[in-house]
Amino acid sequence: MRLILRFSKLAAFLGVLFLLSVTGEVLAQEEPITVAPELVTGSRLAESLDEVPQATYVITAEEIERSGARTLSEMLDKIPGISTLRKNSWTQEDRIKMRGLDLEVLVLVDGVPFMPVNYDNMFTADLRSIPLESIERIEVVKGAGSALYGSMAAAGVINIITKTPDKYKTSIIAEGGSNDWRRYSASAGIKGDIFDVGIRYNHREEGEVPIRYKDDEVFKALDYDEDSASIALSWGNWRFGADFGSYDSKWDAGYPMIDKQEDDYKRFYLKYADVKNEVIAYAHFLDKEYVQGGAEVSYYDSTSEKVKKEKVKRFLPYDYNEDIWGLEFTQKSSIGEVPLAWGVAYRFEKLSANGDGLIVDYGKETYSIDKFSYKGERYNIAPFTQFSFALGDVLMDIGLRYENWDVDDGKDESEFTPKISFYRQDDSGKLWYLTAGKFFAMPSLYQLYAKEAMVEPNPNLLPEKGYTYDLGVKDPNNRWNVSLFYMTLDNKLTWETIDDNTYKGRYINLAEFRSWGIEGQFEKALTSSLSWINGMTWQKAEEKQTSSDPWRKGGTPQLELYSELNYDNGPWFGSLSAHYYGQREIDNLQSYHNDRADDDFVIVDALLSYNMKNDRITLAAYNIFDKEYIIDTFGFIGPERRVYLTLEHLF
Repeated sequence: MRLILRFSKLAAFLGVLFLLSVTGEVLAQEEPITVAPELVTGSRLAESLDEVPQATYVITAEEIERSGARTLSEMLDKIPGISTLRKNSWTQEDRIKMRGLDLEVLVLVDGVPFMPVNYDNMFTADLRSIPLESIERIEVVKGAGSALYGSMAAAGVINIITKTPDKYKTSIIAEGGSNDWRRYSASAGIKGDIFDVGIRYNHREEGEVPIRYKDDEVFKALDYDEDSASIALSWGNWRFGADFGSYDSKWDAGYPMIDKQEDDYKRFYLKYADVKNEVIAYAHFLDKEYVQGGAEVSYYDSTSEKVKKEKVKRFLPYDYNEDIWGLEFTQKSSIGEVPLAWGVAYRFEKLSANGDGLIVDYGKETYSIDKFSYKGERYNIAPFTQFSFALGDVLMDIGLRYENWDVDDGKDESEFTPKISFYRQDDSGKLWYLTAGKFFAMPSLYQLYAKEAMVEPNPNLLPEKGYTYDLGVKDPNNRWNVSLFYMTLDNKLTWETIDDNTYKGRYINLAEFRSWGIEGQFEKALTSSLSWINGMTWQKAEEKQTSSDPWRKGGTPQLELYSELNYDNGPWFGSLSAHYYGQREIDNLQSYHNDRADDDFVIVDALLSYNMKNDRITLAAYNIFDKEYIIDTFGFIGPERRVYLTLEHLF
C-alpha cells in the first residue's frame, strides 16, 4: 500500500508537469505541435546518432529483412564489440556481451528498460520475445549510459525501436529449416480515420539441438515453442502498445537440473511525444515456471569413477512472478542559448517465488530439499538532466542523474552518475570526441533474495560502480568509425559455490574488473551492386576476486573480426560473411574441454534472396563449414550448421 501511494503521488506530480509544459507550448503557438522523432539513444539533445559523442551503430528494418536473421542476437553479433557466443546453454536464451560485460548492458525497447527482476549470471533478458519483424531500427551506443538511463548501463545501451502502425506490413511469412525449425508470422497495418492500428502474430518452434559433449555424451535442447502477439495504436502524438506471449523450453540435463521452462509475459505502454515533451508509462508482467524431474543422476565414488545412475523421484515446480511498473517524463528546453533536457523517471519492481521441493533417491539414501518461498520489492526515483554549450569550436555535453533506490527489507542505495563529453565536427564532417562517465548497477532482486535448492540469498550485495572513458572519431559521410575505450568496475557480481557436494552457492561482489581496447567499423561501396562491411574489436577484459588475487581473463575473445560482402542487384540480394573469434579463457576455468576452450575459430554464413513484386524467397545457411566450438564454462558447444528457407508474401 505504501508503494502504491508513493506511485500515485509521483504519477500525479509528473502529470502536472506534463500538462503545464504542454499547455505552455500550445498557448505559445497558433498551430498544434507536431510529432517529433524518437529521442536519440545516447543523448537527450542530439537529433541524429551521428551527433552523439560515443561509438554508435544503427541497424535498420531493411537491413534486418535482408539479413535473413532469425533472432535479435544474430543481428547484434554483426556490431563490433558485441559477442553473442555465450548463451544459457539449456534454454538457449541469448547472452549479450559488450566490452567484456553481459549483465551490465542495458536493453531498452522504445526507451523502456527491458531488464527483468530475476536476472543472474545464467538468466538475463530473453531477447527471443522481440520478433525481428516488429523492429523499425536498433540503436547501439557504447560506453557508460547511467547518466541518462540509470542502472545497468555500464558497457552501453541497446535501444530497440519498434514499428509504428503505419510501418506494419500486411504480410504472411512461413519458414522452415534445420532442427525442425518452423516459423509462421502474420502482420497487418490499418489506417483509420481516428487512429492507425498495427497487429502482429508470430509462432516459432524448434526440435532437438545438441548442446553438450561430455565424456562423448550428447545432451539435447530444446523443444522450443513460442506464440506471441502484439497490437499498436497511434493517434496524433499518442501511441499505445501491448505485447503478449508464451514460450516453452525443454532439455535433457542428465542430472537433477531444470528440464522444463515455461514463460508467459504481458507488456503494455502508453506514450505521448511532441517536439518538446515525452511522457511514457509502462507495465511488464512475467510468470516463469521451472520444472525438474525424471533426470538421471550420475555420481562418483571416492576413486572418482562413475558407479551408478538413479532416477529423480520427484521434483515439483518453481514459480517466479515479477511485476514492473514505470513512468518517465522528459522535456527539451533551453536556458538562454544553452539547450537543456531534463526529466524524472520512476520504476517499481517486485519478485515473488515459490518452490515445492525435491526428493532424489540415491539407492539406499534419500536426498530432499524443503519447500521455499521468498519475495522482494523496491522502487527507484531518478531525476536527470543534460545540457550542452560551446567552448570555441568544441562542444561540451554534461549529463547528470541521481539514482535513489528504496529497497523493502533491505539496504537502500543512492548514487550520483555524471557524464561529460567534449567533441568537435571538422570541415569534412568527422566527429572527434572524448567522453567520460560514471555508471551504477544494482544487483537484481533474485541475486539479493533467492533462497532455493541451490541458491542462498545475499541481501548484503553492493551495487556495481565504475567509470568508462572513450576517445574516438566517426565519419558518417564515408561510413567508418574507430574508438579507444577503458573501463574499471568495482564490486562486480559473480557466483560463488559454497557447497561442492550440492553445488549450492550465492552471489558475491568481486574486488575489481577492468576492460580496455579498440573497436571500429568500415563500410565501402565497391561497385553499384557490391558493398563491403568490416568490423574489428581488440579488447582485454580481466577480473580478480580479491585485491590480493592475480588478474584473471574472462570468457571474452581478445580479438574479433567481422567481414560481410553484400550483393544487391534488382530482384537478387546475397551476402557472405565471416566472423573470427580469437583466443579466450572459458569463465571460471571449469570447462570439460580445456584443451579446446582457448581455440580461435571462424564462423561463415551465407544468404541468397530473390524479391518479386509481392513475394520474397530467402535461403540462408549459418556455420556452413559446421565448425564446432565451445561457448561457456561447462563445455557446451555452439550451434551446428543450420539451413533455413523463408517465404514471404505481401498483400
